[in-house]
This record gives sequence, structure tokens and C-alpha cells, in this order.
Amino acid sequence: MVAPATAVAAALVAGGLAFTVVALVGLVRLPDLYSRAHATSKSETLGALLALAGAAAVFGAGQPTLKLGLLAVFVLVTSPTATHAIVRSAHEQGIEPWTRGDGE
Repeated sequence: MVAPATAVAAALVAGGLAFTVVALVGLVRLPDLYSRAHATSKSETLGALLALAGAAAVFGAGQPTLKLGLLAVFVLVTSPTATHAIVRSAHEQGIEPWTRGDGE
């Protein structure tokens, strides 16, 4: 029989993996920088947070979980901020968003 904490951790890590795969598919399939940035930013942030939560479930209460929590806060702050900076830079350089009439 699997311990409940292990089952929860496995489910969280599997969810994180699923969202990471969705981000990867979005990166490959979507046509332009803006669409790709949107898909990967949202999905990858959630995937990383779920994986960190799964690791925290394995460790239980203690210093490793505190460090994982701080890492989760770091991911929550830096991932959207970096995506925003990249997309803003692309917009300022005049990169146009893809529209349906662009032939793809």
C-alpha cells in the first residue's frame, strides 16, 4: 500500500509534468512569439509550482519544505516578469502579432 503523502506527491508531480508538456506543445505548435510566450508562461509556471508542491509533500514539514516554498515564490515572481519583459521588448521592436490572415 502506498503512503498517502507519496500518493499526493506523485499526483502533484504528474500534474506538473502534464502542464509542462502542454507548455512544450504550445511552444512547438503556436505561430508567433506572443502566443508562445502566453502558453509557456502560464503552463510552465503552474507545472513548476505543482512539481515543487509534490516535492514538499514528500519532505513533509521542515527546512526542505521551507526552501521549496521560497523557490515557489521565486518562480511565481520571476517567470511572469521575464515573460513580460521579453514580450514588451518584442512589441517595442515592432514585432507584429500573428493574425489569422497571415497564411499559417
